[in-house]
Order: sequence, then C-alpha cells, then structure tokens
Amino acid sequence: MKINTVSTFPRLIKEATKYGIVSNAVKNKLININHFSLTNDLNQNERIDDEQYGIEPGMVLSYEKSYRLFKKIKTLNPNTKFIFTSPKGIKLTNDLAISLSKERSITIVCGRYEGYDQRIIDEYCDLEISIGDYILTGGELAACVLIDSVARMIKGVVGNQNSVKSDSLMNSMLKGPVYTRPKIYKGKKVPNILLSGNHENIKKYLRETSLAATLNKREDLLENAKLSQDEVSQLKSTKQSTINKNIYIALVHYPIENIKGEIIKTSLTNLDIQDIARSANTYGINKYFITHPVKEQRMLAEKVIKYWSNEKVRKNDNTKHSSINKIIVKNSLNSAIREIRKKHGTKPITIATDARMVHNMTSYSTLRDRILNIDEPVLIIFGTGWGLPKNTLESADYILKPVGGYYEYNHLSVRSAVAIILDRLLGCKF
Repeated sequence: MKINTVSTFPRLIKEATKYGIVSNAVKNKLININHFSLTNDLNQNERIDDEQYGIEPGMVLSYEKSYRLFKKIKTLNPNTKFIFTSPKGIKLTNDLAISLSKERSITIVCGRYEGYDQRIIDEYCDLEISIGDYILTGGELAACVLIDSVARMIKGVVGNQNSVKSDSLMNSMLKGPVYTRPKIYKGKKVPNILLSGNHENIKKYLRETSLAATLNKREDLLENAKLSQDEVSQLKSTKQSTINKNIYIALVHYPIENIKGEIIKTSLTNLDIQDIARSANTYGINKYFITHPVKEQRMLAEKVIKYWSNEKVRKNDNTKHSSINKIIVKNSLNSAIREIRKKHGTKPITIATDARMVHNMTSYSTLRDRILNIDEPVLIIFGTGWGLPKNTLESADYILKPVGGYYEYNHLSVRSAVAIILDRLLGCKF
C-alpha cells in the first residue's frame, strides 16, 4: 500500500512512523510512505497561508500553493484517494480503517490554521476523517493515528493476525481483562479458568468478560454487536441491577394551556391511562402519577384502574393488567412531588417536557447520563392539551427538547410522546 502525506511539519509524521509495526511494515515493503510538505517549492516571498474572507479570525492555507502541490501528487498518483483530516469529517472507526486498508494508495492531507480553502476540498477531497471531537493545532498527529490504525489492518503487518481479530472494537466489542505471569502477585490471582487449559471454557469466559467490559464502559458499541438472544437477556439483567429505579412520571391535566395560551383543565382519556401505564412498565418507571383537580375525573381513573385490576378480567400478567399497578391518582402535581419527597426524603429532580422550543432546553443524551446512574428520585412531567404553562416549565430543573421529525407538523398524542421520550432516556440500545 502506498501512503502519501501532505503537511506543514512532515517531520512529526516521519518520527512517529520510525518505530513499531509501521516501521517494520515499511522495511518489509508492505507499505510505502511518502511525505510532501506545503513549505517546499515556495516562490519568493510566498507564504503557505493567507487571510480569510469574511469576518472570522485566523489564517487559511494558501489556495494557489495547495493547488500546485495537489495537482503534482495527483499526476504522480492518478488513483490515490485524498483523505483530509478534519473535525468536520466522519469519525475514524475500526470498520473504516479496515476499508481503507484495502486501498492501493491513499493521500492523507493534514490541516493547519483554519484549514484549506473550500475550493481545494471540493476538487480534491474524497473523504474527510476526524479522530475525535476535539481540536489539534494541526493534522499531523491525526495522520499518525490514521496511518497506524490502517496499517495494522493490512495482512502481514501484525505478526499474529488473530491478535488483530480479537482486539477491542473488533465486532463492536471491547476486550476483557488480560493477565500474564506471575499467577499470584500481592495476593491477587489470575482467574483459575485461564489456567485450566480447557479451551471451550476459556473461550466462553473471554466472551463473557468482553460483554461485561463493553456494557460497563461503552454500552453504545453493543448496538452494532452480534449478540445471541441469551446474551441480550443477560446484559439486560445486568443493566437492571445498576440503573436508577427511582424514576417517576406524571401526566398533568391542570394547569394546562389551550391553543390560545389560556389556562384550562383537560379531560382524562382511557387510552392515556392504559397506554402510558404500559410504557411506564416497559421502561422500569417506579410509579405513574395521573393528576387532576376534579374529583369526578379522579374517580373515573380509579374506576378504570379497578376494572383492569379485577382478577375476573385478567387474562395474563404480561400486558396492561400488571402495568395498572404502576398508577397513582393525585389531585395535583405538587401532591405527587410531596409523595415522592416523603418516600425518599428529598425532592425529586424534575424534568418538564414540551412540544414547543423554549430557552434552556436539555438534550436527551445529557439527561440520560444524568439520571440513569444515580439513586436520587426523578420525576418526568408530561402535559396534555397544548402543553404545560410557562411557570411549570420554568420551575423544573430541566426542560427536555421536543421530540419530532424534520417537518413542521408536530402534534403527537401525549401517549406517543411519552413512549418516545422514555425510550430515548431509558431505552435499551442493543
């Protein structure tokens, strides 16, 4: 494989590739690395950078100098694939490294300052790659990472190819703990199963520790991992034992805004009672509060609950019947908050929801990380009608961004919104 680099400081890359498997791969002629510098062949008084148009600060790499160099490389390597290192690019992954390792020639272009003139990128760039969501002073270090990750995927570069196949991130999994001599050190022992010589049992153990490490440290990877049904069940069971079991939801019918922004009371619906209870049960919600100030409406809710709790109409424990037990009917949101506070000795973290965009909204990923791994009580508040009033939203600790598609229409039923929001916050991703 032929690898070209384009950079301001090629020595940074040269030094990094003088050691380890990349150096051996060069010596064994498995890869060939050529370095091109933007500072070479400059005309008199010519710079490699220039001021950018517009109002933003920072310099841009010279269009003319870059163009001459890229044209030269393209003439020497007509079929090379130009890869620009950039925070705007797609994330570098093992799968991408494997794909690039099959190319015959790649040219890694390292940015500097504010980057390259967009016209250069439009003409020459085949792919932009980022090595992470952070900024470096230049793309040389990113190029070193890319060269190393791609080179080790080329057959023969790593002595034992099986060690590559079992690495972390292969098959979207992390590797479990590894051990070496001595068997016992300061009272800490190597797991007996690794010393047993039973290859089948060891293979099973390594799979289990890999699953555990991935669930504990990078659960997001499991979404693309190939898992058996038994493994999925075991992972879910393990996760259940660690996540917050003190998460509550409340469906508010007063105070609520109507289409004119007036404060009103809304009516209970049978479907909201049943379907939201099932969503609550699916996502491990502790209790589902239905709040309404009107006594007759609360009595209606109790009547529905009593019906579905009746053994005579119960067919099984896996549908709405077992979910109905999650419901508590209260006369107000404050009453629900007081009950949670009484049970836990502390006020719950409150999260309001709304279909409208308002200031200071919080993302789902931020709140998922915030509420899943704590023991504090959490109350997620859902409105009916045209949504919760401004004072309810502003009194909450967080306001979630609205769910919805890319289109202007956004009028989901509250039971649909509850299911989507609970899945984003508490759903299993594998």
